[in-house]
Amino acid sequence: MARIITDQAPSAKPVSLSVKVTDQWQTIIDAPDYDVPVVGFGTTRRVAPGVAEISSPLMVANIIGATSNISVRIIKAERYIIDAQDETNYDNTSFNGTFSGGVGHTAGDIITLDSGTTILVDDVSSGTVTQFTIQTVGSRVSRDGNGESILNQVITSGSGEDFSLTARENNYDTTDGIFLLTNEYPVELRDTMIIPLNGQFLLTGDRLQIKASAIDELIATISYTEGQSEEDDIFTGA
Repeated sequence: MARIITDQAPSAKPVSLSVKVTDQWQTIIDAPDYDVPVVGFGTTRRVAPGVAEISSPLMVANIIGATSNISVRIIKAERYIIDAQDETNYDNTSFNGTFSGGVGHTAGDIITLDSGTTILVDDVSSGTVTQFTIQTVGSRVSRDGNGESILNQVITSGSGEDFSLTARENNYDTTDGIFLLTNEYPVELRDTMIIPLNGQFLLTGDRLQIKASAIDELIATISYTEGQSEEDDIFTGA
């Protein structure tokens, strides 16, 4: 997901997209958020949510080869992290997240994060957590503009502080917040399939993804608008 730094976020920027569809899930719409100045006399900035409104059907054309199957899904921004993962799943490699071990912890401590997630401390080095296990996942968490969810310590059964998790793609539950709209629907040669997505909204962090049963045999085309989302309460001053 992109974070767009701007002086004035668009209310409806038009975007058109045509892509060859691969045999792996690929994201074609990833609703951004916006780093914008706070209205007033100050120079402070804030991150505002964004929205993408799909304005056309998703058109999938097969003009190259034999019958190929198309799948379409929406992944919501708010998802559970995976239960029982440990420090090896937060080793900052590939799509794994990372963690900060904090200070003053001891083995056996139970740390609660601001999402309600609880962490069992399995081992420490000089008070810094080196090994841990997620005991309970807590509530759903949202991705930020970097595609991450940062979860910070709020309380502990011990006396340590400053532990945090940064969740990334491999740390989100693959059974939660994923909605198939079309699953392996056949598109025959010289045929076009119309998937009526127009009118749907994707909020910051939501993703529209597609894949095919064969590489580069299908072409997908879609149009949408993206811009800063309207908010109920944006007052940030005193």
